[in-house]
This record gives sequence, C-alpha cells and structure tokens, in this order.
Amino acid sequence: MFDARGMESGAPAAGVSLADVLPRARFVGCDDVVAVRCSGDAERCRPGDVFVARLTGDSDGHEAIAEAILRGAVAVVAERMVPTQGVPLCVVPDTAWAFARLVHACAGDPARGLKLVAVAGTSGKTTTAWLAASVLAEAGLRVGVLSDLGCLDAESTLPEPADLDRPEVLAAWLRRLAISGCTHAVVEVSSRMLADRALAGITCGTVVVTGLAAANLGAHGTRAAYEAITGRMLESLAPEGCLVFNADDARLRRLARRRGGPSMAVALRAPADVTAVPVERSLHGQTVLVMAAGHTAALALAPPTAGFVRDALFATAIGLGNRVPLERVCRGIEAAGGVPGRLERIDRGQDAAVFVDQATTGHALAATLASLRRLTRGRLLLVAEEAAAAMIDPAPRFAARAARWCDETLVVPATVLDEHADGLAVAAYARLDRLLARAGEGDCVLVLGRPPAGGGVSGDPGDPAAAGMLASLVDGWLQMAHPPTWGRRAA
Repeated sequence: MFDARGMESGAPAAGVSLADVLPRARFVGCDDVVAVRCSGDAERCRPGDVFVARLTGDSDGHEAIAEAILRGAVAVVAERMVPTQGVPLCVVPDTAWAFARLVHACAGDPARGLKLVAVAGTSGKTTTAWLAASVLAEAGLRVGVLSDLGCLDAESTLPEPADLDRPEVLAAWLRRLAISGCTHAVVEVSSRMLADRALAGITCGTVVVTGLAAANLGAHGTRAAYEAITGRMLESLAPEGCLVFNADDARLRRLARRRGGPSMAVALRAPADVTAVPVERSLHGQTVLVMAAGHTAALALAPPTAGFVRDALFATAIGLGNRVPLERVCRGIEAAGGVPGRLERIDRGQDAAVFVDQATTGHALAATLASLRRLTRGRLLLVAEEAAAAMIDPAPRFAARAARWCDETLVVPATVLDEHADGLAVAAYARLDRLLARAGEGDCVLVLGRPPAGGGVSGDPGDPAAAGMLASLVDGWLQMAHPPTWGRRAA
C-alpha cells in the first residue's frame, strides 16, 4: 500500500486474497495468492510484491516479468500464460483493471466509506470539482477534493500536488480522505485515469460528464475510442446513483438514454433540469438566474464566461443531488469566488481587464476566447507562455486558432527574464511592454499560463518555481505601471 506520495505505508498484515478481489482470475501453480503490496512497474518492484504486468500505451508489462521476479516479486498477474520461473501466476482478462482493483483493496477499499462524486469530460472538470466541494462544504459536510490543482483532505488548508493518473496514488489519497474524517469526496477523473481503469471496483453516488469534444483524440486515437473510454465512468456509477450530464452535447444525451436510471441534465441552450439565464454580464463579472427543481435563485460569478456558468450548474446539480437547498448551493459557489488559474483576474488598478487561464486543450481555450470576445468592446489580446501554447497546438496552428478571436497574439519564451536572454526573448519582452502599455478601457488581456505567486494552489505560494513566469511578469508590470495612491488624512 502507498501513502499519498506513492511511498509504502503500513499495509494490512493479513493481505488481500486475489481470488476474492479478482473473481475471473485463473491460478497456475497455486490456488490463491495473498497480496500485501502490488506493483505495476517492474523497476519499482520490491521483495514481497505481487507484480501486475500491465499493458499501457507505452509498454507491455509482460516483457518485464523476468526483471520483476529478479527484484523479488512473489507472484505475477498477467493476461496470458507466461514463464514465471516457478513463481505463482494469476491470469486475468485485463491487467489494468486488476492492478487498480488490487491497489484499492490493499489500501482497505477506502472509497466504500465515502460518498464519491466523480467528474469527467473534455473541459471544466477542475472548476466543477472545486465549486462542488465548496457547495458541499457550505452545507456542513466534510468533503475532500482530488484534482489536477491539488488534493485536500478534511484537515488540510493547502492543496497538495499528486499524480492521480497513478492508481496507487489515487487509492492512497482516498484512504487519507477517509482517515481524516471526510464523508464526501469529489474526484476529477482524467481520460488517462479511465484508460488505466483507475476506478476499478469503486462505486460512485454521482458521476458528472461535462462534455465529449474532440480535444483528447490525440491521446486515444479516434472519437469512438475516446467516447468508449469516457463511457467507462458509468461502470462505477451505483445503480441508484445519479448521472449529471451536459445536455447541450447530443452524444451525452444519447449516453444518458442508454444508461437509464436517475439522471440530471445541465444545459445553457437545451431544455434541462438545471439551467440558467443571464441577468447581467460584463468583463467585470456576471449575474445569472439559476433554475432547478421548480426554484429560482440569483447567482453572482466573478469569471464572466459562459463556460464558468456551465461549470457552476454542474456544481449546482451535485449539490441538489446531495440534498443541499438551491439558495445554499448558490452561497457555496459564490463563496468559492473562482478557481485559481481558471480565468483568474489580475487587478492592479489598470483600465483593461486582465485574466490568467491555465487552459490545456484547444477546446477549453477556444471556449474561453469566444466568451471573452463577445464581452470585449475593444481589443482582445492573448499573451501565452511558450510551453503552454505548445501544449495546446504546434506554433502555426496555435496562431491560427487564436487569430479567430484575438486582435493580437504574443507567445513569450521562457527565457524572457534570463540575465543573458537572446535577441528573440528581448524582442518578446519589448512587444509585451508595448502591448500592456496600449491596453486601455474596454480591452481584455488573457494570459495563458500558470497564475502568479500567491495565486496558485498547486505548490507553495511563496515558491517562485510554483508560480507562472508569464503571469508573474504581467502582474509585476501592472504593479509598477499602476502604483497605489493614498489619500491624505483630514486633520
């Protein structure tokens, strides 16, 4: 068993019976295997481990069985008959599922003591997860959050980074949430986690699917493969559990019909169980009327985009599904304010609206730019960290995507602040200086990258390495260009 950092921590001495947790297993050389620890990586295998020969997109664990045995593996779990040098062999249909199921079992199956909310989809997962956690906390529930931005248990005040794509880390964090006294857990589930069967054996009371756009096709090959992987979420949904889905997405409407059972539709355009209409919207924020279950409530949101409204509606559906009244749901969302790095405002008294966003897919960036374009009376300017832009698209395609909405786009290299910056970096800084100096009232600047120091939650706020270089640079420029003014005190 592993703690939240993936290190060993007091596994149950009695161990776990593979025959019990892997009912479709066939054993060779034994009748059963009792596992105290298991490993899915031969290089990390230690004496006493059960080695699971996983098939991944990068490697075939069956080719590393000899190395795992050499390192002390006491049994092997594989998908086919393989030589094991006399070590007991357990043959299963799917080693990815078996590995995830085993690490949860070795952790004591902590999810069974939690009411789980799992959030998947192309975009909006992180925002939905944190807004939902704020809603549940507003209702007085002890809630933990596991997401890309970090993980919180019932006793934490600062989220900690964790590689949740590793099933053993997810299992360890669920155990930590249960030990800390959490009754509810909101878990952001990536398509990578679903591909690796990270939720094997877990039952969720609520499953949220935010959308099925084409942003993840590069990782999964075809749209059909991506939709099939996302559909695995339903395998973890309890028969009486509630599916919350984006009814503006026709594919998800079909998915909900196929599944049957309790569901809650969320939409901004299509008829739905939870929806909203705008009352007032500008670059400075928005107010909407949320309508659900025959009730209506006003909701004030700092981020001005339609995407944030939709994420707030997903959080509303989660709250309603956990019997939180609509008025209290809205208070919980407003208390959250926003999510660090997700369209976070930088305000140093400048005339232009300036936001930081950590969009990691072209779909998410396009949705944000489209919303900002509709609200921007003047120029829409995009400034991107070179690494953040490359994560979304190759340079020519990124520029073409941005040009659809933006009046000007600037990609800034990571070396822009180096003492010995080259000519390209110096030119990029000069262009950034001119762009910010000319941004005035009615203009909007979107900074693509991590938030500045003190604004993020994925590391130590005081650690410059945890801050976004570009956002920190823009924030510093704005502070120098707009120093605070102090009025004189009357005698």
